[in-house]
Amino acid sequence: MKDVYEHLNDIDMGVSQFEEVEVSEAEREKVKMDLKGKIRKPKPVKWRKMAVAASISIGISAASLFGLSYTSFAQEIPLLGNLFQLFNGDGLYGSYEENSESLAIAKEDKGINVTMNEVIFDGKALYMTYTIESEVDLGESPELTGIPTILDSPSMIYSTRHELLKSGENKYVGMTIADLLTEDQVDNGKFEFTIESIVPDSAVGTEEIKGNWAFNFELSATDNIEQIVDLSADSNGVDVIVKKVVYTPMSFLLHYDEELSNDLMQKWDFVRVDIIVKDDLGNVYTNKHNGGYSDSFTQLHHTNTFEKLNPEATKLIVTPVVQLLEADGTAANGSIYRNEGSNAAEEKFQLEDIVIEIEK
Repeated sequence: MKDVYEHLNDIDMGVSQFEEVEVSEAEREKVKMDLKGKIRKPKPVKWRKMAVAASISIGISAASLFGLSYTSFAQEIPLLGNLFQLFNGDGLYGSYEENSESLAIAKEDKGINVTMNEVIFDGKALYMTYTIESEVDLGESPELTGIPTILDSPSMIYSTRHELLKSGENKYVGMTIADLLTEDQVDNGKFEFTIESIVPDSAVGTEEIKGNWAFNFELSATDNIEQIVDLSADSNGVDVIVKKVVYTPMSFLLHYDEELSNDLMQKWDFVRVDIIVKDDLGNVYTNKHNGGYSDSFTQLHHTNTFEKLNPEATKLIVTPVVQLLEADGTAANGSIYRNEGSNAAEEKFQLEDIVIEIEK
């Protein structure tokens, strides 16, 4: 049998930055629309084949809790209201601010002040927004390093994504999303987020700024209602099973499994299963993939987070979309790959809709 497919390449494990330039009031709306377009633009998929177990990155922060940084409440620092809206180009975060908790805590080190603004925990993922003010220019697209951790919990954070936008001269706003590796919702958590370094844009020519911007806080998960579903659709060796839906005040989470036949695994190098979700009113819901984990070579467990459910909807229609691909070649390290725009064999098909009656 060939090595197991990799779906977790869809998880954005890196750092994504977008910029917002200072403009006149007359141009501000146009700039915001351009910015939203950039946020919506998907990154190309990098197809590489490897063991699923190896594709899960366990983040452990090596930074000490003690250092040269200091903590202060940030009432004197002007905060941008509702930072979630700045990252809401596709509508996913439209209801997050009203359900978030305001921390307003600042840490300063190496001439850089980081203020933790709003945080929210939905039981599967932690969302944080913050502002950064620097004494020196960090360029148009700086990056930061650091992985949040959940303390005193059997769960762990296994993927982290940072997004930074420039908001003014030497000023930036950011959002970090950290996903937990757990099948069940987590009711509460003690979190630690240490920003270990800030990397200026390469155009600035400044070296990485190492410091200690550490934040500790405890959060309860937002209220949620869990609905067991256990409905499936299968075709051509692919079986998708929707296990449950979890409804929160600002989103809903869909847990689903994907099972592949041995024959399919033998024939194709890469298998990708996406889902499209709409309701009986015709609304198509924006979503982000929270990642997945595998306990066998032919099964993968997924969770996706969707924007807030329309309260008038009575049904969710889940359409699994399957993509089968052949590799282009083998890399020097022995892993196979498929290039973007490849002409290698490919098939794409949809499974039958899975219709979920929404429990209210």
